[in-house]
Amino acid sequence: MKKRIPYGIGDFEKIRKENLYYVDKTQAIKELEKHQYPFFIRPRRFGKSLLISTLENYYDIEKKEAFDELFKGLWIHDNPTEERNSYLVLRLDFSGIETSRGKENLYQSFNEKTKQDILSFLKYYAPLLQGDITETIKNEKKPSMLIKTLSNFVEDNRKQIYLLIDEYDNFANDLIGANEDNLYYEILSKTGFVRTFYETIKSGAQEGAISRIFLTGVSPIMLDDLTSGFNIAKNITLERDYNQSLGFTQDEVEEMLDYYNILPEEKKQKTLEDLKKYYNGYLFHSKAKERLYNPDMVLHFMDAYKEGRYPDSMVDMNVKTDYSKIQRLINEDRLQEGSKIEQILEEEEIITKLIEMFPLEAITNKDELISLMFYMGMLTIDEPILANVKLRVPNLVIKEIYWQYIYRKVNRVLGDTVDIYSITKVTQILAETGNPKAFIEYAYDKVMQYISNRDLIKFEEKHIKMIFLSFLSMNEIYIPYSELEMNKGYSDIVLVPDSRYNIKNSQIWELKYIKDKEDPKEKIKEATEQIKRYEQDEKFQRLAAGTKIYKYIILAYKDRVEILEE
Repeated sequence: MKKRIPYGIGDFEKIRKENLYYVDKTQAIKELEKHQYPFFIRPRRFGKSLLISTLENYYDIEKKEAFDELFKGLWIHDNPTEERNSYLVLRLDFSGIETSRGKENLYQSFNEKTKQDILSFLKYYAPLLQGDITETIKNEKKPSMLIKTLSNFVEDNRKQIYLLIDEYDNFANDLIGANEDNLYYEILSKTGFVRTFYETIKSGAQEGAISRIFLTGVSPIMLDDLTSGFNIAKNITLERDYNQSLGFTQDEVEEMLDYYNILPEEKKQKTLEDLKKYYNGYLFHSKAKERLYNPDMVLHFMDAYKEGRYPDSMVDMNVKTDYSKIQRLINEDRLQEGSKIEQILEEEEIITKLIEMFPLEAITNKDELISLMFYMGMLTIDEPILANVKLRVPNLVIKEIYWQYIYRKVNRVLGDTVDIYSITKVTQILAETGNPKAFIEYAYDKVMQYISNRDLIKFEEKHIKMIFLSFLSMNEIYIPYSELEMNKGYSDIVLVPDSRYNIKNSQIWELKYIKDKEDPKEKIKEATEQIKRYEQDEKFQRLAAGTKIYKYIILAYKDRVEILEE
């Protein structure tokens, strides 16, 4: 019987004892020991909690006898470090902190969460510790004193703590996403309880009770805003040695496919191509050689694939939920120059300087905002450009999340005039007939309303294209490409069918905006030549293999749209 897929399971001990499928990432343990207090950022659902759990089991002094059971067959079992099974491990998880009911409730929630984790620690390690501070901890009302009391107690017992902090910034991100900047700054101010809490951890480390610390999160903002309150952490996020510490490599994904392969061999290559388009692309150092798959996305796929089918949706709903939280952080109200989302979708790349750490107020600046999107997985490194980097959208899952962001933005403006039923109906006609007329006329009508109702954008091809693509993303039956490089040019829109659906057409659309009194003949000629080049492109031929190719020139006028078939 094949191993179960550990989708949604971040408990290393459960995965190993129940013989679930595990991709060996234990080499990271030895790398992490190079630093006393490393700080490591990766996007949501990238395996951070499982790494924390792996460290917890590896260093726990009470699991020395279980080392072989838990780690046999893994890299670290054959290459153990001297520090294995030598610490009392305290794990703090700051997900689930109450942030929606004001400062007092936030404070109490933070205190209670920390208290419960420490009480569990004391109960677990009671046989190794002389004395009992349980009642003192239960009655303590200050988070900083919880850490101080525990540190003193462990030091008195001549023991040492390995402190693991998971989702260190979760509650802070919730505050930022809710525009609670004042509360965020208050709790991180010189006298704020979060700053005081981390100052106490720093003291515990300097005094010796806390020997090692490992922090994970999705953003460097809070760590920067702590400044001197916690200036002992080493940010290893962008170091080349840790590029592959989380995420799946191409070899690891192929090995998983081989293990669960119950489809005909000839379909394996197509499956790999689909996985790469949807889930691959992440790079965390410009000179690293291996691009990575988001592990949660792959496990979502494999949970269905092991039964011989693709999942109903290539995009995990939990990923959509998490990334909607990220989008709230990238709030247009914070920006000096307006949203960068449209620019990224329009150009599919952006050149910037990656900023390692920055405070909250800095995300009104372009480089800091784009860096934040990189850390959170909305962008990834394409290539180095001198002292800067070119970033791009990593894969189709993230691209679809962008398009849905645009759709929601348009829908907020147009309200009830846009509905999923109408979009689905005209998209279905396009899929069945290859004729985009109904879809384009419906979408263009909404473009006109958007422009007339909100005088935010100039009437240009790129904005028309953006509405078209956001509407197409609602049904997932086509894979839309914008500015796809083909034969030394960049197509406006290319549509190829999702392999899960029996759609027999692919599309090339060239958009041309015709100004008042402008003769469209030259632009039609230009579009015709472009389409002839694009349809011969090898990349496009691979994408469109097995389908009939439809080619259209879309002429957009101020008050109407014309569609010419090539």
